[in-house]
Amino acid sequence: MAKKSDLEVLLFPVFLVLFFTIISSKTYMVSASIEETNALLNWKASFANQTQTLLPSWNLLSHSPCTWFGISCNSAGSVINISITSFGLNGTLHEFSFSSFPNLKYVGLSMNSLFGIIPSQIAILSKLIYLDLSINHFSGQIPPEIGLLANLQFLYLVQNQLNGSIPHEIGRLKSLEELDLSTNQLHGPIPASLGNLNNLIYLYLYNNSLSGSIPQEFGNLKNLLELYIDTNSLTGRIPTTLGNLNKLTLLHSFQNNLSGPIPHEIGNLKSLVSLSFSLNNLSGWIPSSFGGLRNLTVLHLYENQLSGLIPKELGNLISLTDLELSQNQLSGPVPEEISISRL
Repeated sequence: MAKKSDLEVLLFPVFLVLFFTIISSKTYMVSASIEETNALLNWKASFANQTQTLLPSWNLLSHSPCTWFGISCNSAGSVINISITSFGLNGTLHEFSFSSFPNLKYVGLSMNSLFGIIPSQIAILSKLIYLDLSINHFSGQIPPEIGLLANLQFLYLVQNQLNGSIPHEIGRLKSLEELDLSTNQLHGPIPASLGNLNNLIYLYLYNNSLSGSIPQEFGNLKNLLELYIDTNSLTGRIPTTLGNLNKLTLLHSFQNNLSGPIPHEIGNLKSLVSLSFSLNNLSGWIPSSFGGLRNLTVLHLYENQLSGLIPKELGNLISLTDLELSQNQLSGPVPEEISISRL
């Protein structure tokens, strides 16, 4: 009996530590859940009156926000996902308490009527992987603090009223796979730091007022599949380094003010399906290297200052169905190697 008693004496402190650890953990979980609940309710209360009725499940009758519309939680009951898309939300992010959501990974608020600035406090969401604020009415500048979201893989800010320049800090988001800043009022140069985004697959910057040249550093984006930089005010030459992007399937830089010759290195892009350099000031000959683009279905070079003969090598483009070369200074006949019947 003495041995058993001694064992109990030895184990009792261990039991106490475990007991209070469990109690403390549960207390923290409850406390965190209450904080997240209050933060969501405060944010809802800041919406326009008619919007508040759209979220009836967001109320104090529920013990946890995990059962609310648009909310998902982890196994510990902490909010990890806020997804309310195309729901008519009318309000701002000013009253959103970013610090109350330490485990938030996904934020999807696209196609609403949210307005105001994107607060710099968004950088507090250190675990954020996915951020979609597209098709709203956000204005002001993209906060440079967004570059602190080291785990971010998907960033969509398309079709807002954002202005100012693209912060070079976005180049720190080394995990980023998809970046869409299209259809805003962004101006200034494209940051060379975007060339650091080695995991980037999709880059959409079209329909802004971006100026300056296409960064040479884009040639480092070896995983890029689609590059849309059209409908801006870009100038200078097309960088030869774009020929390094051997996974690229779509390259659209039409409706800019690009000048100089089309680099023959573009002919290295064997995966290319759609290529549009139209509506620029490009000059010189159409590169014969384009004949190696066997997967190309769309080739638009119209409304430039291209001269010389149409290269017969374009006849090698067996997948081509859409060829536009009009309004240039090209001479000579259409090579017989190009089958007009399939265009």
